[in-house]
Amino acid sequence: MPQITLFGGTGPTGNALIREALRRGHTIVVFARSPDKLDSELRDSARISVIQGTLDSYSAIQRSLHNSAAVFVLLTPSDGLPGWAGGSSSPLTMTTGYRNIIRAMSKLSVKRLIGIGTPSHIEPQDGFNFGLKVTVPMLKLLAPKVFEDVVETGKLLKGLRDDENIDFTWLRVSLLYDGPAPGDKKYQLGFTGQGGRFLLPSLSREELAKALLDEMEDGKWVRGMPFCWT
Repeated sequence: MPQITLFGGTGPTGNALIREALRRGHTIVVFARSPDKLDSELRDSARISVIQGTLDSYSAIQRSLHNSAAVFVLLTPSDGLPGWAGGSSSPLTMTTGYRNIIRAMSKLSVKRLIGIGTPSHIEPQDGFNFGLKVTVPMLKLLAPKVFEDVVETGKLLKGLRDDENIDFTWLRVSLLYDGPAPGDKKYQLGFTGQGGRFLLPSLSREELAKALLDEMEDGKWVRGMPFCWT
């Protein structure tokens, strides 16, 4: 199986993706600011290598992409959160990270990019969901930098030119939780409102990991931004 590079791999979503990728036989390069946050059993795996760096470390980003067939980006705009929530005053951290990753991918002719965003970015096909109708404006009010970072990242991806040769897919998610989905529910891809019009849609991280890797293999949503839920 091909080698993949993962940004944002030290959190619970990255952990789920790494474990699913190992089950499928991939080798993985994890790009991390703090490698010690990666589970020790994963750090010790012969099929995982770690490159330490920050999202403004362009040379380190380039090193992490060598020989990889696809890039997974699980960045979140936490630096736009209020200080009491663990954030900082840094603006558009996620957008800047994507921009540097895309620049390095274009330089090295790595085409496939799969990431995650949120429904703060709206697609024309999106429908009504009461839970999202309440929470998205609340996020914009309480954490405007987080909201702006997601929206600007969506604009960046939508604005990629054909000659930049980046085949992206951006899965938008809302409420993530650990463990298997109840009742063995499988992930679904589509647009907001299709999974229900009232409750806030949720998604198991295990199912998200499967959705991300399936998209790499199937390519059904290339240059698309579907909503993902269980």
